[in-house]
Amino acid sequence: MRHEIKVGTVSWISASTHPLSLTAETAVLEPPWIPKTYLGLAATKNNTPPKTITDFKTFQGSKDFRALTYCHISFDADDATGEVSGFKVHDAVHDGGWTPPFSMRNWPGTALALDPDILSNQWYQGEASPLSVVNTQARHKNSAIKSVPADETVLINGLIKFRAGKHTDDIGVKKVKSPFHVPWVWCEVLVTLAKGKVKLYGVGSMFPSHAWYLNGTQVKTVAEVSDKTFPLQLACMTFPPVLTSSPTTACLPTNQIMAPSLNLYKVLSAGASAVGAQPAASLDTGRSGTVETHPNTVGAGKAIQYP
Repeated sequence: MRHEIKVGTVSWISASTHPLSLTAETAVLEPPWIPKTYLGLAATKNNTPPKTITDFKTFQGSKDFRALTYCHISFDADDATGEVSGFKVHDAVHDGGWTPPFSMRNWPGTALALDPDILSNQWYQGEASPLSVVNTQARHKNSAIKSVPADETVLINGLIKFRAGKHTDDIGVKKVKSPFHVPWVWCEVLVTLAKGKVKLYGVGSMFPSHAWYLNGTQVKTVAEVSDKTFPLQLACMTFPPVLTSSPTTACLPTNQIMAPSLNLYKVLSAGASAVGAQPAASLDTGRSGTVETHPNTVGAGKAIQYP
């Protein structure tokens, strides 16, 4: 039987849940780089990718994603043995994505800063690791997908490892004063043939959000980790007994954020220390080991399978 398969992944920043309510919180809360980072992510978020993408090349031209992979193949499979022949790759692409312009729609107070990076309409290209590739009929050497039955035939195994580009990283380190460079994040897809049926496996870093497509239809998504509130340190005072026989204690929140308690902190702190330069992408050349174990790389989120 002749098969034709189109597979794709889209990674994007949703920022649908975040703890900021006012721009002024960036000037009140400590350390200020935390709320400023959330503001930057919320103001440069992507539109949610559509449920159907019939033309990945056209979607790629929109730049409205943090990373993208796509592969179009055809092959013959013997109905009795499952043996694959006549395998052909029609198209394959991986794209390290873009950082969109800063949107002031929900953050009008930022216009008062007169910052050219806030007022700019320019898109800034992201960076893909040299390990990013869409393999066909072979596993990716840095695959994070492990639980695949041995009797399934590998058709596609694509991995995109990506991070924001130098301009965005410089804003984070030099303007926002983040103690970390932007980390590496990633998304993987694996397609197999199992007893004549196509199966799709996927996993990605816990940030950003990821979607997997089969023949143009979005089959699975995994949302990025997020925070609804800032965990604040408490200041407590104990008062001597007056009307009661024992002392009483009252605690009120301070303006100090307990950064390590944030879900997003696990993502941000994976980046290299801002004390030195951002490690070059070329250092990934030939790197072994599963992608989530690499230096300055965010750990895995939820794995998916379809059907």
